[in-house]
Amino acid sequence: MGTERQENRLRSVWRPIWDDMPARVVFVRSKSPAGMEPRLAKEATSLARAGYEVHAILWDRTRSFPAREIRDGIWIHRYRLAAPEGTPGLARRLPRWQWFVLRKAARLRPDVIHAVDLDTAWASRAAARITGARLVYDVFDFYADMITADVPLKLRERLAAAERRMIERADLVIVPDLRRQAQFRGARPQKIVEIMNVPEDRPLPTKPDPEFTVFYGGMIAKDRGLLDLLAACESTGARLIVAGHGPDEAALLPHLESSPASMFLGTVPYDEVLRRTAASHVVAALYDPNVPNNRFAAPNKVFEAMMCAKPVITSDGIAIADLVRSVGCGVVVPYGDRAALQRALEQLMLSPAECDRLGARGRAAFESGYQWKSMEMRLVGAYGTLLGPRAPAGSGPSSIG
Repeated sequence: MGTERQENRLRSVWRPIWDDMPARVVFVRSKSPAGMEPRLAKEATSLARAGYEVHAILWDRTRSFPAREIRDGIWIHRYRLAAPEGTPGLARRLPRWQWFVLRKAARLRPDVIHAVDLDTAWASRAAARITGARLVYDVFDFYADMITADVPLKLRERLAAAERRMIERADLVIVPDLRRQAQFRGARPQKIVEIMNVPEDRPLPTKPDPEFTVFYGGMIAKDRGLLDLLAACESTGARLIVAGHGPDEAALLPHLESSPASMFLGTVPYDEVLRRTAASHVVAALYDPNVPNNRFAAPNKVFEAMMCAKPVITSDGIAIADLVRSVGCGVVVPYGDRAALQRALEQLMLSPAECDRLGARGRAAFESGYQWKSMEMRLVGAYGTLLGPRAPAGSGPSSIG
């Protein structure tokens, strides 16, 4: 009761004129690819549709977008500080990013601060305490397990401990797969809800590329099997199209850009990702299971392939492989086994009918529940439970753990 009275007292100081206004939600994310990444855009747009006033504080590390804009009803505030991916310079800039978030979030006086991943945690929690806002912690990736760089074990342990504290202190924790709770290592969230990273259904062109095409859209990182995929495409005559950005561009792009079998697009808008998915013959989602975070990977590219009725090639030993097997919408191969990957690709190239069968199973599973419409209802319901009377009419409540 004491904490609740304190929060109400803070709210009365900070929001003297807002009680009759829509509840305000502020998302915080330290990235801004293509302006706003798809998962964040889906969540923010869903809440805006439900009647919330939604803002997003993003870090534009390439200074490619305006400092402020309104996109699909979302008020976007960008911190435009250049920061190269995968370098020590990025870590050195984190305090400046955190300070920007703290000032901006406090000035916006939100009802909810929706923080994504650990590099937003300190500033988001501080701003929530200052303003009396509810705190939502959205685990896109568990930070200590995500880092592939060779960092000291003590630093990795400190990051894991910090994330566990954030998980326990947040009013609501969101995960894309409940199996990620294994990464919490004993931390007990007050409330938790699973919001899967599935796409919003939409019509897309159905005419495939004239050449047999494999599409990969995602992080340009060494743990995504891109060189194995390139070798398999070179051996089979398939065409590889790659879109995205990431920490290992310097090591991987020379191979991708010099091979006649591949085409690198860089970072592209989400609509183009979906068009490329729909025009491809196979979608690749390879993850090295030796990276702890990858074992819990449930990438949106697999669900996008299901939406577009395209078969998937993925790696054994990760969470999404279980779904691909159970649905029967693709092929699972051991990560790093180039011969197995080449055989799987050859079999799909030689059997268009099998590609169609795998794709049709994926589409049927997508329609049965692996689409954003189901997740939107879950997200809005969780927010309704969290805010109670401050939530827009008709937005909840929800049954959350």
